[in-house]
Amino acid sequence: IDPLEVISGCTLEHLLSKLDGGNLPPKEVARAKKDQAEDFPEGIPECGSDALRFGLLAYTVQGRDVNLDMKRVVGYRLFCNKLWNATKFALQFVSDFQPTANILDELMSSGKMALRDKFMISRLMACCDTVNTCFQNYKFGDAQAASYAYWMNDLCDVYLELIKPVIKDTSEENKDSRWAAQATLWIALEAGLRILHPMMPFVTEELWQRLPGRGTLGESETESIMLAQFPLCNEAYSNPGSEQSMETTMNVIKACRSLRQQYNIANKVSTHFFVKVASGQPEDSIKSQIDDIKTLGRASVVDVNIDEDTIPKSVGIIVVDETTTVLMDIKGLVNYAAEIKKLQKQLTKNANPLGQLEKKIAAPGYEENVSDDIKAKNLENLNGLKKKAADIEDAIANFKALEELEKN
Repeated sequence: IDPLEVISGCTLEHLLSKLDGGNLPPKEVARAKKDQAEDFPEGIPECGSDALRFGLLAYTVQGRDVNLDMKRVVGYRLFCNKLWNATKFALQFVSDFQPTANILDELMSSGKMALRDKFMISRLMACCDTVNTCFQNYKFGDAQAASYAYWMNDLCDVYLELIKPVIKDTSEENKDSRWAAQATLWIALEAGLRILHPMMPFVTEELWQRLPGRGTLGESETESIMLAQFPLCNEAYSNPGSEQSMETTMNVIKACRSLRQQYNIANKVSTHFFVKVASGQPEDSIKSQIDDIKTLGRASVVDVNIDEDTIPKSVGIIVVDETTTVLMDIKGLVNYAAEIKKLQKQLTKNANPLGQLEKKIAAPGYEENVSDDIKAKNLENLNGLKKKAADIEDAIANFKALEELEKN
């Protein structure tokens, strides 16, 4: 495959026509055409040079030989789209922000940073350290993975979501928090683009040029991201404590989301959560980030370690770990009859393949005539179907019990 065909895309007909112009024997041409029709039934989609470069770097982890999977390259094209869309979206948050040449030092010494801001800067420092170390040791695949995780997990999935209500609040009381969030976001975007630039030069240059403050940052500012200094880790700005606190908080947020999904709570409905957590660092982390839990967990109220007697009986429960439990008040939020009916329908649907598989395993001659591999696979499927049926029955019993509690 010609790299240009991956960059610009091509049709299956174009790929097949190249085989006709070669010097392969007719039988080999026919075989190659069949293989290409199976591998690329709709041709090769346009991926762009950045996605191809990024994809090839990922393959350097496994050695010198590359068995290129076009689906993986297409996945990195989608990452380019995510990078573009996330940055364009984030630019709305910093449209009225004016950075300075020493914005990182100013931010860290300002005393205005929330825990989420300290977390984001700490993750940036960790990414800088990892990528620089990987480049120095020619571990390009690991550098690619670290930069990908920084953008997708830390910046897009966590920080961008957390600061939405902070940026939207333009009140005088929120002025310092808003400035700290804008400064952190600008730094995270600008340095993140510089980290990615050697691996994805074109899209990062375009986005870097669009950041606010271009042309106002003094003599040290360069005209192109190509000439800018590569980001370095400042150990003084690393904050393992904030990362640990954010991990604790994110576990609670995931539990909140799971409970909402479990009970089919609509996104527009805010819910009341109760968190039981061990005293010390876990409790301090949760209490300091209640606003963040409300934002990502879609909560109206989050109560931490309150008196057991004040917690209602009709609650959904998820045990996060040995020190943390999350409960959600579901009174008046769930149509128990409808949910029970839905689960009973799933139970009936599950009963058919379960019965057929049990009948197959119980048939005369099964043990003698069926291979061990197939028997093992059937047993695995049988156990899976039985577990699914047991889980559905437990859910039905839980809904019936909650329905009785609410009636009383």
